[in-house]
Amino acid sequence: MTPPLWYEQHVETPEASVRGATFPGVPFVIAGANDSGVWSFTNVGADVLDCYEYEFDEAGERYRYEDEWREFETEDRELAVAGGENRTITVRKTVHGPVLEREGQTVGVAWTGHTATRTTEAIYEFGRSDGLDDVLESTRKFDLPTQNLVYADAEGRTMYYATGKLPIREVDGEAVAGNRIFDGSAGEGEWEGFSPFGESSWEGFVPFEEKPHVIDPDVLATANQRVTDDPAHYVGTAYATPYRGQRIYERLDERVDSGEPTDLDFHRTLQDDVYDGRAAQLVPDLVDAVRASETTGLADTREALESWDYRMDRDSRGALVFARWFEHYRRELFEPAFDDAGLDESYYPNDWVVATLPADSHFFAERSRAETMVAALETTRDELDEEGWDTYGDWNSTRAIEHPFSVEAPFLDYETEPADGSRATVKNYRVDSAVGSSWRMVVEPGGDATAILPGGNSGDYFSEHYDDQFDRWRNGEQKAMGRTVGDGEADVSFVEDDS
Repeated sequence: MTPPLWYEQHVETPEASVRGATFPGVPFVIAGANDSGVWSFTNVGADVLDCYEYEFDEAGERYRYEDEWREFETEDRELAVAGGENRTITVRKTVHGPVLEREGQTVGVAWTGHTATRTTEAIYEFGRSDGLDDVLESTRKFDLPTQNLVYADAEGRTMYYATGKLPIREVDGEAVAGNRIFDGSAGEGEWEGFSPFGESSWEGFVPFEEKPHVIDPDVLATANQRVTDDPAHYVGTAYATPYRGQRIYERLDERVDSGEPTDLDFHRTLQDDVYDGRAAQLVPDLVDAVRASETTGLADTREALESWDYRMDRDSRGALVFARWFEHYRRELFEPAFDDAGLDESYYPNDWVVATLPADSHFFAERSRAETMVAALETTRDELDEEGWDTYGDWNSTRAIEHPFSVEAPFLDYETEPADGSRATVKNYRVDSAVGSSWRMVVEPGGDATAILPGGNSGDYFSEHYDDQFDRWRNGEQKAMGRTVGDGEADVSFVEDDS
């Protein structure tokens, strides 16, 4: 967004010197480095929210919990209404948490955030830590959010840990996954030691030592992908597709096997990688399907794909054809069945499912996989002709990065420019939702560091720092994260998170 979500900050105190990224108004660095080590986060995708349904009395004023009828805990809140009279609503709560009513369904909601209190303390201690052991001890205090923490110190030690509290749900004494609605009246799936809006003991949660983690691995990468294939405890299901994490590991493994160092330049180059694993899975079959088809008028798009290296570069014709074809292919696959079920495209399966859907799937009952591929390419050809797009950057631009007030004041937005990358590339950018790398950072623990923001460190439109990092971010460049001050300006640079 404009201005960027993150804000670069250097905090110097008698106890610590910390540089990195934070949110405006937060008086300490969230993802960054001190003289001893460096740390950052990505999203786990953990399930830390559960819904409970109940038996209600005839008047709907009480709910059954185990062997008794209970009154709702209630609280009246006044909502300010712009240009009208304020409204008063009554918030109801059960033993599990607040009550939500949506589309005719009423549930109580338990969420770890209703009682989490110590994460701020943990982050504060990170900045004052002196190596891995200190950070490991502070990580115990994380209650929310659940994040993939990566850490490295100046002694060469490294660590990954899934932070936050992970609930253990039980039904009839057996641990179960949380991807369901529980019978709240029967006390199913309750979190032992959890008191919404109170002081929780967190007894019914995964012990710290049993959460996914690894100490001193040879290589380590996280890009929101699945935490572990076989977790000892249920973690969740909302993982990102594996493409970005897989590509990072491929590059790391190749580098390690080559005997060359994984130095700062290597990591900066890795963060700028735009190879798309979806294309490697699908394009060969798509080209074969077009060659075998009697459909005419697809020579240009087929040739663009045949000569393409699967890199989502802004100047690539093949990247444009593939990106638009992939979306049309997904729609050709799922729209009929999902429309019949009253579900829009937000419910369509993810990219991995699309790319690995077998030829004998029931979604190909009316039309074969090859025929569906070709039909989607026909739609793509027509769209490119109609829109006048020639290269990937014509469509994949920065137009989605907007200022909250740009509807009234469009000049607050940055200039629209072509961009590289996709949601499946290490250089993460999604033009449809403005999701991407909101802070890139490369640090040698105790040594040099570079970083970049997708914009500038100032929210003042008239400041030269309003957008002075935007093109550098777009072009995969970074600045030194210096900590000196001269001529009235800090010689600083700017950071990455996938959120």
